[in-house]
Amino acid sequence: MNIGERQRKLYLWSKQRLDEPQKGLFASQKDLRLFDLYHLVYESNWLRAAHDRVAANAGSKTAGCDGITMADFDRDMEGNLRKLAEELRTQTFAPYPARRTYIPKKNGKLRPLGIPSVRDRIVQEALRMVLEPIFEAEFYELSYGFRPNRSTHDALARIIHMASNSCRYFWVVEGDIKSYFDTIHHRKLMQLLRRRIRDRKLLRLVWRFLKAGVMEGSVLTPTDQGTPQGGIISPLLANVYLHELDMFMGKQRKFTSQQRKDRRSRGVSNVEHIRYADDFVVMCNGDREQAEAVKQELHTFLSEELKLTLSEEKTKITHVDDGFRFLGFDITRHPCSTGIKIAKFLIPNDVVKKVRATVQCITAPGTCNNAVVAKIGALNRYLRGWGNYYRHAFNAPRVFSKLDSLVFWQMAHWLGRKFKCQIPRIMRRFYVRHDGRMTLGTDGLALWRLSQVTFGRLRKRIIEQPYATPDATLKREEQLGSRPVWYGTEKRPGIGDLRRRVMAQDKWMCRNCGKQVKHDSCEIDHIKPVSRFSSIEAANRLENLQTLCLDCHIAKTQQNTNGVRPTDGEPDAGKLARPVRREG
Repeated sequence: MNIGERQRKLYLWSKQRLDEPQKGLFASQKDLRLFDLYHLVYESNWLRAAHDRVAANAGSKTAGCDGITMADFDRDMEGNLRKLAEELRTQTFAPYPARRTYIPKKNGKLRPLGIPSVRDRIVQEALRMVLEPIFEAEFYELSYGFRPNRSTHDALARIIHMASNSCRYFWVVEGDIKSYFDTIHHRKLMQLLRRRIRDRKLLRLVWRFLKAGVMEGSVLTPTDQGTPQGGIISPLLANVYLHELDMFMGKQRKFTSQQRKDRRSRGVSNVEHIRYADDFVVMCNGDREQAEAVKQELHTFLSEELKLTLSEEKTKITHVDDGFRFLGFDITRHPCSTGIKIAKFLIPNDVVKKVRATVQCITAPGTCNNAVVAKIGALNRYLRGWGNYYRHAFNAPRVFSKLDSLVFWQMAHWLGRKFKCQIPRIMRRFYVRHDGRMTLGTDGLALWRLSQVTFGRLRKRIIEQPYATPDATLKREEQLGSRPVWYGTEKRPGIGDLRRRVMAQDKWMCRNCGKQVKHDSCEIDHIKPVSRFSSIEAANRLENLQTLCLDCHIAKTQQNTNGVRPTDGEPDAGKLARPVRREG
């Protein structure tokens, strides 16, 4: 089965039903629905593709309430997928409760996350692969959150355009829904799904996921409403639910340019609604009183139609000149060199403070036992993600320059503490040229500088619909902060530097077969077992370590598992990261 082609057909069928009801082919509302979809979920190629997408996700190493990770599932992947397909085919599949965990929010509170089991994630991904092309055909043009080929930068570009002097949408209603993901009304959601889906088996599977419950410790809590944040299908279901809000607000966007001008000449305002998941702004080109009326309409619609509550304390009415916060940026208008006010979005001061605090935590004095390459790698990973997100901000060059100076000297002083020497000596040893810039580095790894990013102004762009044409690219935005910050800590402190020294000693070749290796395609083994040394430090001397490619390492591990004890001249089966101590 060509999965991409099948998804394209689902999209085109859905689009056709929306565009051609007046021709008599799909005369009634029920005829807008698609049917015979459930068999796709348990089709072998479809399920395998869903597995591969879940396995490529950064969270695949995290277990659900059953304690099984993707690595455990893949030990018998074929058998597990066959079992999963059979349960789905016979409709005996029952989702496990999601494991409840918490992550800190910016305001100090905790955000609950529900982590499904690996098997449930695979089925949810298979469900999303079926449902997403169908609903993408009708989703709102200015809805950007958790949709393919769309990003936060697209939403920001639209806001800046609307706040320009040519459009003059200066009054903003900052929308905030109280505990949105936790308060989605299940029966209302199923009603919205039934408008486009006629397959009862598929709808029954969605219902089972909604009612699976959450497991917090050993306590099972039923889910009477809401979709757990952390589930693969939850963002899509959330967009289906809030599509009703998009359609309600979109009724005021169906005017032509001339009609909008006529409305303004009569003193009637026009509105523009930009949404990113449950965060949205409504921009108005009238006055404050008209913006207040829009806010009241929003409150009434959300409470009566969607059973949601608009937060009174967080839903504010703001003029663009006073500035407002959206998607991590401060959006405001400032005079330029000519004295004309232009719309800009800036990196907030509290975000910069958070970055400084994170850099100081990574380079804390108590972490000097970690490897240099681990610290540089941790800083690079964090700064690249943060810098690429904020690189379009108006004040990015100035902020990035200051942060570069902070990061450089924090790392230099960390090196001084680690090697117990003064800064001039550190500079002679670690100050290197990398990509045409002077920075700190070692063993081919250099500290990344924020000033290396490409700055540029955000502009509106034509967004490609990935399901409309064959072989179209499909990209999903990774949320800033979705991954936990790695502080460069190691299970075996200092192991990163030691690995590189051993590989350099063996000229980046497997000592057994002579194959060329890379950092992520080899293992470091002990020549003599760790148990023959009085300490791990003695066992980890360079003369007792060697580089092996993955195939040689696996073969030798199996050999030793079968009872062949290594001699003094043979490598030990235990890799350096997890040395094995034998008793006796």
